[in-house]
Amino acid sequence: MSKRVSIVLPDFYGQRKKLKGNHSISSGNCLGKNELFECLPTDTEAGLIYLKNRVFPLTKFEDMLPPILLVNQVYTIISNKTAVDKELNLLQSKGVIRVFKLVGAETVLVVIFFKDLTEHVIKHCPEKPVINRFLKILPQVQDVIVEKRFLREELGFLEQEISDLVGCGMLTLRSAASYWLSFPNSGEFLRIYFKGRKSVLGTIKKSKFSEILQPELEDRNLDKSVKLGIKYHIHDLIGAELVKWARQIDVSPPTESSSPSNVSSGAESRGMLAPRVEVRGCS
Repeated sequence: MSKRVSIVLPDFYGQRKKLKGNHSISSGNCLGKNELFECLPTDTEAGLIYLKNRVFPLTKFEDMLPPILLVNQVYTIISNKTAVDKELNLLQSKGVIRVFKLVGAETVLVVIFFKDLTEHVIKHCPEKPVINRFLKILPQVQDVIVEKRFLREELGFLEQEISDLVGCGMLTLRSAASYWLSFPNSGEFLRIYFKGRKSVLGTIKKSKFSEILQPELEDRNLDKSVKLGIKYHIHDLIGAELVKWARQIDVSPPTESSSPSNVSSGAESRGMLAPRVEVRGCS
């Protein structure tokens, strides 16, 4: 029977307050002071903004990839997966984000802010009218796949135009009659992502007693194999339930010698951990 890796992380957010609104702060629809409250992002959008600005290594990939976030990562911030999925669908219907299903060694659901996607496509695709046209109609396609018949009969794309979209990386072949929606350099992202995930998991498993402090893991020199950053993969592994978040608390009174590195494991965290691997974070 397969076992899951276990991981312990600090609570990045503390108590979370639900923010509701009809507009997206990322979409630029805040027109005046009266709409400021409505422009507050939902929990899901706020989580995506955090992941983009604080977790994805923007400077490393600015010439090759847009900020690519994982649906799994959002689950580490908001535990209600159903609510996350509903809000992602709503954000996509409003044209704020785009969800892609990338198929490699495993299937990965990724999220890109639509503004970032547009800038990335314009930068990496030839200047052809079909590219801009496809970007404009993309919000009409809410699924992660698109039928060839729909492209030709409903949207009016010619065979050569569809070939241009495939060549640019906007479409990848799914079957003789359908395509996955995609983006330029998505294959390179998958290569980097799977290599980094494997490296981080391997590092955890090889640690003494199959345990490692989260700060110690983040300090490991894995830059060559983990280009997306260890924090990026930690969020992914927890959300994918390949590791288990069992937050550690110190049950002993503080002393002068107390430090994050010697926090007591406590009965709570020990009882929740699977035997395979534990990564402990500091509270």
